[in-house]
Amino acid sequence: MQEMTCVQYSLNKKEGLRFYPLEGLLPAGQGLSVNTTYLVISLISRNSANGNPILQQKLLTEPQMRLLLPLLQSPYYCPHQVLYASLSCSYRGLLAGLFSSNSTTTKEWAATLEESRVRMRRAHELGTSKRELKHVYNTLSQLRTKLRSFGLAITVSITESAYTLVPAPFPSA
Repeated sequence: MQEMTCVQYSLNKKEGLRFYPLEGLLPAGQGLSVNTTYLVISLISRNSANGNPILQQKLLTEPQMRLLLPLLQSPYYCPHQVLYASLSCSYRGLLAGLFSSNSTTTKEWAATLEESRVRMRRAHELGTSKRELKHVYNTLSQLRTKLRSFGLAITVSITESAYTLVPAPFPSA
């Protein structure tokens, strides 16, 4: 599983901004900036001639941000149980689990991930996976709409056990 490089920077101690170059998924010189405090995503030009690097912005809901963050961390293969866990964990626990190297702060995320693996395995055995993942599917549908304007799409992986980010197809004329 290949993970994307994320660069963290902040405007102040309370505001967490992260930059994802998403090379190969976005046009050269562009990246995605994510403000985890205010739930804003921005398409950024790294070669801005006019001084304003922001090409466009969207405000997300918290559930949409909860799914976007793990997708950005692992854009080529993000398993269902990770997305499921991201909706179950506290937001602070999710951020700590994805971005902290401190094992103490990542305990909640690790426990939620394990619980999600167990729940997904059980749902698969009972044939209730689709019902169990309904909230994930609904939130992904809303997120897809917002990401399309950034030139990104979310697709099901070949194994159908994960999601991937891909460049969005151009709309037909």
